[in-house]
Amino acid sequence: MGQTPIYHSNKFDIYADRVVEGAYTAQVTANGGIQSNYPISENAAGERTWSPETTSDRFPRLESDLPLANALYTLSLNELEKDKREDGAFSAGADWPGVWTRDISYSIFLSLAMIDPEAAKKSLMAKVRRDRIVQDTGTGGSWPVSSDRECWALAAWQIYLATGDRNWLTESYSIIRNSITDDEAVAVDPHDGLVRGETSFLDWRDQTHPRWMQPVDIYESKSLSTNAVFYGVYRVLAAMAKEQNLPGTLWEQKADHLQQAINAKFWIPERGFYGEYLYGPVWQNLSPRSDALGQALAILTGLAPAERQKALLASVPVMDYGIPTVYPQIPDMRPYHNRSVWPFVQALWSMAAADHKDEAAVAQGLAVIYRAGALFLTNKENFVLETGTPYGTAISSDRQLWSVAGNLAMTYRVLFGMRMETDGLRFSPVLPEGWGQHRSLTGFHYREAVLSIEIKGNGAHVKHATLDGKPSLPFIPAGLKGAHTLVLELDDKGATSQRMNLVEDAITPETPKLELSGSELHWTSADGVDHYQVYRNGQPWQKLSGTTLKLDPSDTRADYQIEAIGSTSIPSFLSAPVNPAPSQTVRIGGEAGYVETRQDIMPDTEVGFDVDHSGKFYLTVEYANGNDSIENNSKCAIRTLYIDGKRIGPIVMPQRGKDEWDNYGRSSGQALTLAPGHHTAALKFEPEDTNMDGKINTARLRAVMLDRLP
Repeated sequence: MGQTPIYHSNKFDIYADRVVEGAYTAQVTANGGIQSNYPISENAAGERTWSPETTSDRFPRLESDLPLANALYTLSLNELEKDKREDGAFSAGADWPGVWTRDISYSIFLSLAMIDPEAAKKSLMAKVRRDRIVQDTGTGGSWPVSSDRECWALAAWQIYLATGDRNWLTESYSIIRNSITDDEAVAVDPHDGLVRGETSFLDWRDQTHPRWMQPVDIYESKSLSTNAVFYGVYRVLAAMAKEQNLPGTLWEQKADHLQQAINAKFWIPERGFYGEYLYGPVWQNLSPRSDALGQALAILTGLAPAERQKALLASVPVMDYGIPTVYPQIPDMRPYHNRSVWPFVQALWSMAAADHKDEAAVAQGLAVIYRAGALFLTNKENFVLETGTPYGTAISSDRQLWSVAGNLAMTYRVLFGMRMETDGLRFSPVLPEGWGQHRSLTGFHYREAVLSIEIKGNGAHVKHATLDGKPSLPFIPAGLKGAHTLVLELDDKGATSQRMNLVEDAITPETPKLELSGSELHWTSADGVDHYQVYRNGQPWQKLSGTTLKLDPSDTRADYQIEAIGSTSIPSFLSAPVNPAPSQTVRIGGEAGYVETRQDIMPDTEVGFDVDHSGKFYLTVEYANGNDSIENNSKCAIRTLYIDGKRIGPIVMPQRGKDEWDNYGRSSGQALTLAPGHHTAALKFEPEDTNMDGKINTARLRAVMLDRLP
């Protein structure tokens, strides 16, 4: 084949029939397979060959003048079939045999709704319990510490668009509505409308959060990606309601309110992108790192206004091996969510670029995903950001479902530009120059039609389209039945191509450890630090080059935090807050030293306390939850706080360690305004406090703590 690469970077080259990365080559074979000499493990070299297997007639067949694209498309279909379980649902990958809510949801959103909607339905319904979506993985006993289960709704809507199945529409609408009602009671902050909880899919706590953050701190944080999911879901609920002739105005209003809140709280004008999350129990600050999934969703859901979408494509950091999952990186952390590229996130970012016909970003996305699939001979879960290798990460499963779906999405959603709408299937292809002049899909099932789709030329604008030989729009009506042929001719003028923010790797300074001794703050020093920024009550206060600060002994109503600023102006995370004033503590539990609250026995607890002076307070509970480790199971304890009979909001008590019933910490908190005198705090179990386990919702309560706020 040709000797000129169709894509060149500092790390690798893509040709029509091969990938070359230094001494490593993946070459398409005569039978449409791929032969690769990429190492088979971290310490073992060897040449391997993947040979194509016959795929189901249900799947569309791709033919193009790029042998590499044809081979990787078939490889992905072969792996998709291997990922289907005996029960007809999809597993998450070779090393992940279960059905996982976020994995299957993003996979369906990417491409699986288009080509296997029945298996997609079965998979989604495997993640429903009590007519609600299951939050299956995450931190501290999962929901509501992890709260991104609503991505299920984005997938459910794609299935409806692909099939027009009215029964599915009715059923899925009910499930989503029930789920989001509970989420609004427990996970949504009523003061600003933002959703609390972990970053979507980035659910290994230490990989993306400062080490001081406990599960309760992660629950109280508000992440861009999860909030973007909720914004998209409100839009989906409005669209579902409209399709059923139900009122949808409330969903639209909630979407508008959330959109305004996200754009007000997360946008960083000087960086041209959104911060990754707000964090801190009382005074919240925005982490200025980029979360690639959140940035992609901000474009794909329409969360970002048009001018900000363009800014995102020009400003979000990308590297030679792809878009970093987060940027910059946390120091001394093994690659997985940190220091990594995940192909499914790369595919979503490429879809966002295709929406703006950004040829440069699309070409890089194709190259990144094709390089990995060809060299590794499988759609790996992730790979190391700096080296592009899948070895050395915490885990990188073969045939990872959302990586498979991402590879397929590059064909359906990017190169063919498929956009499913309520009234039909629209085509807006983006074919970068050099990536072939001809490609076709045959046997593509869309509702009751079977389509043959042919694209000629390069570019991102359709200059001529025919349907069954007659002039047409690049559009297939939803009611079309039978076999039809759509031919699209592109204008060959190229797409809009703007400069990407191609960056080198960057690592932030270590997060300082802050301590208070008497009236003096002192903190650990870190390498490569230019200066330290002291925060007082969430606001920048003083800049210092040293590591100590004397406080006014009379100033006891303030939280302090420290941030280390590197020589390249990259900040560390903020330290854990410290406060000179001790909490007002009301002990409970008598001789036992605690009160046990259980869902089935003694679910409610009342505590009386006195306030000397009126003012604002922050109420938390000292608790233990030893139902399981921080990483496993779904037994987060949840109660609803009432003060003097008035409902205030949720108190969340995540798991702290398996059988560690003497490991006490603070719960999530609620801000209160209290008058002088006696008050009663009641922790009650309400139906919406049912956790994902559904049965065990237990904690030991040792004290109620009040902190006076300025």
